[in-house]
Amino acid sequence: MYNNYNYIMIYRKKTYRKEEFLPKKLITKITEVIFNNNEYEYRTKNNFLKCIGIIYHKQIHKSHSLEHYVPTGRDYWRKVFSGDYHKKVIMPLIDLDIIQSKDFGYRNVFVGIRYRINPELINDDCEVIPYIQKGKVISAEESMYSDGLEFFIEEINDKNFHLSIDHKKAISYLENSVEKICNEYLHPDYVSFLADKLYIEYREALNEGSYNTRYSTVEFAKICAETFNKQLFYYKDNFYIGNINDFITQRIPAQKHHYKMEIAKIGLLPIINKRNPVNLRLHNFLVTFPSKILQFIKINNQTIVQFDLRTSQFLLFANLLNVFITEGEFYLLSLFKHQKTLNYVKRFIRVLKKHEKLLPKVGVDINNNNSGQNSSSDIIKFIRDVFTKDFYSVVQVELGLPSRGLAKQVLFKLLFKKTNRRDILVDKLKEQYPIVMSIIAGFKQQVRNQSKESKSVNDDDRESYFSVFLQCIEAEIFIDNILIPLRDKGIPCFTRHDSIVVADGYQDEVETFVKNVFARFGFKYNHKVEDKFWEIVDYDDLDDSPYLDWLIGENEMNTESSIEEQEDSEENILIEDNMEETYDLEEHHFETIERLQRIGLRKDYFKSVDVSFLEDISELPFLNDEQRDIILDDAMNLSVGYNYLQDKTNNVLQYLTIKIEDIAISDDDDE
Repeated sequence: MYNNYNYIMIYRKKTYRKEEFLPKKLITKITEVIFNNNEYEYRTKNNFLKCIGIIYHKQIHKSHSLEHYVPTGRDYWRKVFSGDYHKKVIMPLIDLDIIQSKDFGYRNVFVGIRYRINPELINDDCEVIPYIQKGKVISAEESMYSDGLEFFIEEINDKNFHLSIDHKKAISYLENSVEKICNEYLHPDYVSFLADKLYIEYREALNEGSYNTRYSTVEFAKICAETFNKQLFYYKDNFYIGNINDFITQRIPAQKHHYKMEIAKIGLLPIINKRNPVNLRLHNFLVTFPSKILQFIKINNQTIVQFDLRTSQFLLFANLLNVFITEGEFYLLSLFKHQKTLNYVKRFIRVLKKHEKLLPKVGVDINNNNSGQNSSSDIIKFIRDVFTKDFYSVVQVELGLPSRGLAKQVLFKLLFKKTNRRDILVDKLKEQYPIVMSIIAGFKQQVRNQSKESKSVNDDDRESYFSVFLQCIEAEIFIDNILIPLRDKGIPCFTRHDSIVVADGYQDEVETFVKNVFARFGFKYNHKVEDKFWEIVDYDDLDDSPYLDWLIGENEMNTESSIEEQEDSEENILIEDNMEETYDLEEHHFETIERLQRIGLRKDYFKSVDVSFLEDISELPFLNDEQRDIILDDAMNLSVGYNYLQDKTNNVLQYLTIKIEDIAISDDDDE
């Protein structure tokens, strides 16, 4: 597998200058009042810079306005800075009028006090400000994307590689096109195609200049929007509730500022190849450079061509399944060298072995499009749908969605989502690919159980995430097997996660090389070639989206389907009311139970509960995940002023009221 290249698979930890790329006005202020102030020691100065970098980054990338406050709460800042972060970091920056805070009044479900950079310090002219290189320095980028772990430097040959951009032409295009780009991202009609009972995540715009991220059914989100005379709409890769005209008006200058920042980096910043220790992905400004202006970049004064892996995450997953079926576990393990990737692959193999009786005996021949077409296995159907069709379009049709782009986002948010909430679209996917969904759930469930059993302080919850598993596979293929060897051969190119960008004239050689790499793995290679980026219609695929990066923080997948459940009878999957149940309760649980008993059985509990009490109720161990989510949904609703409970919330409270009278409670201490 690695015979042609002598890979060193152990990182050599090297230092590099850590810095922030910020507006010049902001840097001038930081320099004058912080870095030139001898009263602050170097650690304090670095903490100030990191805090500013985080807030600014979130304003530019996560918000839709340069003036909005970002919801970074107490737990987040404690994780970044630990200790008394507010007194030592936040308050001094507020006193210096560098950041501003606003109390939005929330205290339970949503973040109350939020922050932004002083708008007067944000301008389009940006430059670099370095951290003070003493001791261990963790940058804002490392805090946000690698969970506070330092990036590793990856030595990649730079011979025959020079990057440039026509700044004037790029800025002129941006000025004339940014409004059109923003409007192309806007899809106000998508919600009309979605089932009312579908749960979605959406951002609810607040009049004070921020937003809350909420979960509810499409039906309830529409009611919320109508109640406040707003609209429920889809923009880029999220649903929003707000005023569409105000949203676009605010988004245009923010989008323009973001693009201008990225353009300014070309020729100004050095290309430092950093590897993320969590998912092995490469981090530099080329990786996330906006696709809309990628057309203006040149390598060695040549225009560029991009080879983009189609349906990349699902193609890689389908290939892993197929190689295990066709070649076995030892061959699959032999393909990868990074220890982190190997750990994931070993876990994946353990799950597949638990499903062994349900796996097909024969896989799909990657060189024969007719292979497996008569198979009754849903695993073969999944592999064929990914190998021989446009999988996002397949899902679009099967789930009745209005566009391929929305199907892509739905797939990612269903399979890699943060919540454990049941979903009708997940149920539809289970109908199409029951064993495939079971394998994904089994992978996550297995690691979650290992995490619970492990008491080691080094136990890393990040290891449990299915999305990170696929990111590690992608990174090892595209960086270690494609980018580094191509650079060693003197071919001018760079990667963008699951794509390779090359100077015009090298595309035939690169296409052949990449196909050979996938063939050595026994992987099917589906790609598309782009060289006229300004003519691209399918913006959803090529646009730079940080979605998978923040999926590092995801939770278990939304499905209870596992091999153990399939082997059990249906009656054993759910806990029946006539079974004897024993629960270990903490002291605060008894207080919640007693309060529920005092309230008694009611038709409507609205006047008897508040946000805090609903949160306490959600922690009771008698609830399943679906019931817990129902309670928390209405806790969020009450916190923003709704004056009623949903019927299903009242049903859960009635269920609890009856249940606590009958259960056998064990409060013995188990040593």
